[in-house]
Amino acid sequence: MRGADTFTESLFTLRKLEDFAPADHPLRAIRKMANAALSKMNSLFAGVYEADVKSGRPSVAPEKLLRAMLSQVLYSARSEVQLME
Repeated sequence: MRGADTFTESLFTLRKLEDFAPADHPLRAIRKMANAALSKMNSLFAGVYEADVKSGRPSVAPEKLLRAMLSQVLYSARSEVQLME
């Protein structure tokens, strides 16, 4: 099962993610480009993560994983733990 690509920022903080990066920060442009590319891949993800599978929990949305991996590369984080910090 494919998980939803939703933002849950309100569960953890009273501020929005946009409050942490200035309006002219390069990551904003990169995020727009990444989201556009990922939206084009939606049908591919839908085919890989079939909705009819009834066993197991929904996965983490592949879009979220790819955005995290992109952030890891851009910030030269050597591990997932370092990325989360």
